[in-house]
Amino acid sequence: MRIRILLVFALLLVLVVLPGCNTFSRQPRITSASINPAVLRPGESAVITLAVKDRHRIITRVEGVIVDAPETTFALRDDGASPDEKAADNIWSMQVDVPFQAPPGEFKLEFTAFDKNGSPITVRTKESGVIPLRETLIVRIEYAEQ
Repeated sequence: MRIRILLVFALLLVLVVLPGCNTFSRQPRITSASINPAVLRPGESAVITLAVKDRHRIITRVEGVIVDAPETTFALRDDGASPDEKAADNIWSMQVDVPFQAPPGEFKLEFTAFDKNGSPITVRTKESGVIPLRETLIVRIEYAEQ
């Protein structure tokens, strides 16, 4: 009788507990990214915001780069200092000011999440294997109509 109870318990454990251990749902991920306003003119400012789901708090830094000008990098903040609204809420923000000499066009901004050692955080995908935790935004700069 004891063996039968142990077998039933083991079967329930396998059927109920193990399916809940889905590593894809527990790894950090970027849930949304935005730039507001999306269309800018030279001299204007915008706020970039990335929301992440990071239940184990392994993301310690989020950095961005202008893909066509990789020497231009910037750090987003989650410390409650403006424009970040609340510290440690997993919403990373920064204000960006468009230089007056900025050319018109569309520019790709790429954001990467880093851990406490300064290494890019990697995540598993069903299609590609292991990739860095990244998000891309497009910003458009236009000149004012004359």
